[in-house]
Amino acid sequence: MNEREDFFPKGAVAFFVLMIAFYAFVWLSLYFTLLARR
Repeated sequence: MNEREDFFPKGAVAFFVLMIAFYAFVWLSLYFTLLARR
């Protein structure tokens, strides 16, 4: 029971953070591309 309490899903958290960073990068690159076109 003790090893279940301090279980932390490092892989899932790392994947989530990488996914958020990837989407932020794509969104910002599109945003600045559209800003540069004006």
